[in-house]
Amino acid sequence: MNKKNIIYFIAMSLISVITLPDCSLKEDIKDELTPSVIQSDTGLLKNVVAAPLGQLRNLWWRQDFWGFQETTTDECMFPTRGTDWFDAGVWVADNTLQWSPAIHRDVIDTWNVLNTAISSANTALANIGKEKLNELPSYTRYRSQVIFLRSFYEYALLDLYRTYPTRDPFNYDFLKAPAIYKGKAAFDRLVTNLAVIVPKMVERKDALYGEPNKDAGLMLQAKLYLNKEVYTGVAGYDSCLIYVNQIINSGNYSLSTNYFNMFVPDNDKNYRQPGDEAIFVAVYNDDQNYGVDDHYQWVRQTFHYNQTIGSKFGNWNGCCATQSYLMNTWIAGTDTGTDVRWKDNSIKAAMGVNLGFNYGQQYDPKSKKALTDRSGRPLIFTFDCPLSGAAESQGVRVLKYPPKAAPISPARFANDYLIWRYADALLMKAECLVRVNSDVAGALAIVNQIRTQRKAPVVTASSTTEMLNKIYIERGLELFWEGHRRQDMIRFNTFLLAKPEWSTTTNADPKALILPIPLSAISGTPGGVLVQNPGY
Repeated sequence: MNKKNIIYFIAMSLISVITLPDCSLKEDIKDELTPSVIQSDTGLLKNVVAAPLGQLRNLWWRQDFWGFQETTTDECMFPTRGTDWFDAGVWVADNTLQWSPAIHRDVIDTWNVLNTAISSANTALANIGKEKLNELPSYTRYRSQVIFLRSFYEYALLDLYRTYPTRDPFNYDFLKAPAIYKGKAAFDRLVTNLAVIVPKMVERKDALYGEPNKDAGLMLQAKLYLNKEVYTGVAGYDSCLIYVNQIINSGNYSLSTNYFNMFVPDNDKNYRQPGDEAIFVAVYNDDQNYGVDDHYQWVRQTFHYNQTIGSKFGNWNGCCATQSYLMNTWIAGTDTGTDVRWKDNSIKAAMGVNLGFNYGQQYDPKSKKALTDRSGRPLIFTFDCPLSGAAESQGVRVLKYPPKAAPISPARFANDYLIWRYADALLMKAECLVRVNSDVAGALAIVNQIRTQRKAPVVTASSTTEMLNKIYIERGLELFWEGHRRQDMIRFNTFLLAKPEWSTTTNADPKALILPIPLSAISGTPGGVLVQNPGY
């Protein structure tokens, strides 16, 4: 099924999506999409859901949810290269876990983006209407999708800020203070809402491509319980195991036989094919702007100015993998000579770079000549790279989502973003088996199932501590740059440890486990109900 032909993904702007009652005018305006009009025409429901669904596209870029899950960790950093990429210190602050609630660009923008997404979901719910007895199945289908999406955005706020505000979608008094949920109360509300709506979500076999289905709901429940101890202080690994088992036992998924094929342009063609791992995706087309040009792309932000990959335009020479991550996870954790996740040369003849990790001398794909940096020195990507004062060529460059050979725009991709996938569910199960049942053998079988598929040597473990470390390493190998690393490092108690790239041995302040709430949000929320997180 071609995603471009699915009306579900047309990003429509609804006119007058919410209309307030007027005490004097009784005119029935037929050309406005009022809640009553929408609720009388089931054909409009897909378009109503398109708005909160489209908000997913805002999250997977360097300055938003993806950025905080990756650039705060050992997997990815934006080193300052001379005066390049200083950006008022935001990248140094991210990697050293030091944020200002008043001025940090991404702390503020990410909060706003996620709350805008929640507001979009509430608007859609107001238009779909409250649940009615014996209503048509389509209303139940799309209402549950929207509640799932709202819950996903609230989960993202909980994960980063440990709090989220919420409003009744059927109460239009925005001068009234919202309800503020924090910690355990925030967690409990999410799992309660999901327990009601997930059984009502469409089954994967009946879902359109990209439509949030029941498996996505199960995965959100599993993610919440996987991190419950971080959020509430009480572990929930036993419950996580229940939900991931439902996904794994569904028969809907299998490990991909071609690792990087999951991330290629037009990867929607993998849907329901053998090796389809995608549980929840954000859909993109490169012939449409969506208002997020240059947000979701993994070429321009990382490769050198003199490398023209897939277009005549140069790149921005930004982020790279850290040497500590490369040595501790890849060099110590697998055989880079056989592991297909390390380096794939299938696009090198056309684009001059590998899928995976790029290091050493770089070459022009057409002339085959060795490239130089802007000063004329050989462009040799090195493992070592400091956070501050890096040279142009320092840092191993990463490419997971390859561009088209001739993109419509270098600012856009035709690759759909895999938010959650099957290998993640398997590794979540392995972790829970160890943490709940001390089942080292069961966990080891899962890890080696993945490693064998990726042509990595099998591993052994003789204790729960050793097995958990192997799972941690495997998550770093399998899920690199997919937006999971911060959660993993927090859960495995490595997040606050000093990184060699900091040029210091001092660990980060524990307050850095949670982002500060923007001061503008605190002052702008009615009723004084939103308060700052501890330590900021």
